Amino acid sequence: MGRGENQRSTAIQQVVEMLKLWPAQSLLNFFCSLLCLVSFSIHAEQQLVLRVAAASDLRDALNAISHEFQQTEPGIPVQIVFGSSGKLSQQIQHGAPYDLYFSADMHFAEQLWQKGFAQHAPVAIGIGHLVLVTRATLKPAIQLEDLEAPHFRHIAIAEPQHAPYGDRAKQALENSGLWNKLEKKIVYGENVAKTFQLVQSGAADAALVGMALVTKPEHTQPYPIINQNLHRPLETTFVTVKRAQSSAEITSRAHQFSDFMRSDKAQKLLLSYGFTAP
Repeated sequence: MGRGENQRSTAIQQVVEMLKLWPAQSLLNFFCSLLCLVSFSIHAEQQLVLRVAAASDLRDALNAISHEFQQTEPGIPVQIVFGSSGKLSQQIQHGAPYDLYFSADMHFAEQLWQKGFAQHAPVAIGIGHLVLVTRATLKPAIQLEDLEAPHFRHIAIAEPQHAPYGDRAKQALENSGLWNKLEKKIVYGENVAKTFQLVQSGAADAALVGMALVTKPEHTQPYPIINQNLHRPLETTFVTVKRAQSSAEITSRAHQFSDFMRSDKAQKLLLSYGFTAP
């Protein structure tokens, strides 16, 4: 027997001798607590949750829709993770356990469908819009050309490679003839929600972000909307993810949520957060 095995054997014997010294009631309480802990862990692992991956511009709108869905259709709870459309798509392709995926444009959802990671072709649910947001302490920029002013030192957009709103922001600046003039001022957010945080915190002087992040139901949207002719459409779409290991309960719940997204209630909520009909 090796030295390591001797040490383990000695340690086990010490634990056994220690347990012999415990009163019977204390020993019983110890094992009951241990059994409860194991049972709780198993229950937690088996708890059913509908997992949704969504573009971050949908943060407020989809949370509102999810709340309405769970009020209308009680059942398995919905857990939403927000991020950039491109990064979430990559996570799904590498096995992330999401049941539904919402993209800020058609491209990433179509990609999942073409590669066999989706149960159906992408469903369009709304058109997103870019707005120009200025830091609160500065005179607001009314149009893209205003960003050439020297007091706009840092202009935030989402990372174009994996965030559709960043890609469209860059297109708008290019098609306005401003990209080369402003490129040195550009700073990047990981996704469009974090890009908005840059201007909110004062780290950026202005930002091009999704209108849904600055629009609240029954309130006037205060920021200039970027002309959609300057960029490709931001067609918000979703797919049901094809998972190898998914319970019948989760599959049924995913179909429920998918159907609810097509309902008048969901559409009205999307419109109230600044999306327009596809």
